[in-house]
Amino acid sequence: MKLPYLDHFDLKEEPFSTVPSPRYLFLTPVHATALAKTEFIVEARKGLTVIFGESGMGKSSLARLLHQKFLDRGFTSVLLTNPSYPTPNALLRTIIQEFQLPKTARAYKDNLDLFKVYLYDQAMEKRKTVVLIMDEAQTLRFPLLELLRQLINYETNEQKLLQLVLFAQDELRLRLAHSRGRSFRSRIAMASTLDRLAPQEIEKMVSFRWQVASGGNPHPFEPGALRVMFEHSAGIPREANILADNSLLLAYLRKARRITQKLVDDAARERRKTIGTDKEEDAKRSIR
Repeated sequence: MKLPYLDHFDLKEEPFSTVPSPRYLFLTPVHATALAKTEFIVEARKGLTVIFGESGMGKSSLARLLHQKFLDRGFTSVLLTNPSYPTPNALLRTIIQEFQLPKTARAYKDNLDLFKVYLYDQAMEKRKTVVLIMDEAQTLRFPLLELLRQLINYETNEQKLLQLVLFAQDELRLRLAHSRGRSFRSRIAMASTLDRLAPQEIEKMVSFRWQVASGGNPHPFEPGALRVMFEHSAGIPREANILADNSLLLAYLRKARRITQKLVDDAARERRKTIGTDKEEDAKRSIR
């Protein structure tokens, strides 16, 4: 369904959709550094890297961007967007299927053996870099983490056979601090954390996404509108994008061509009425 404000603002696409499209991923210096560090670890076949960030920071878009980059380089890459499975064997069978092995086994050990043979064949015989990317990795329970620890233990004297990239909220960081998670934590070659955006980064993100969606036209957000957008979103990209999208719709309904501070405030007020205030008020307090 075409949104009514697209023609009103001469847009080709939705500029502030929350669908995790790599085309609309605005790379702050922190995002770009995390991307570069992860690419280095994977290319050097060092095993495990983790990117932490709270909800709404762009982890899913970054995961998809990395996945496509690895595919473009000829790597064998798989992206799992929801790795929370009831048992290690269920997760392992899914991994085997996603890597398109011809079969899986019933027994857990047999599946481990199948995947180990596959990794040796791909990494050693075919000289392929094999990458497993997992989004929402904070959902991984200890038995599943133990499976991943086993998989990244497959190695030669020179390299890891499987490159594992996890994207996770801080719940995973807390889990790895537990005694049961320390063995897994010790295998992290490098970790990154995505920080909230600064006011000027919110402005650059709005401009970047508008350029992609409009084909190069200047955005209609006034400086005061961008300032209060940062205040309401507390620098969380997803919250800023939702507010920007709501502001565009409200402007269309009011037949306005410019997005003013008052319009963004009104859109934020309507959103709070709909979903409540706790999350947004907590976010505001965190930057005061």
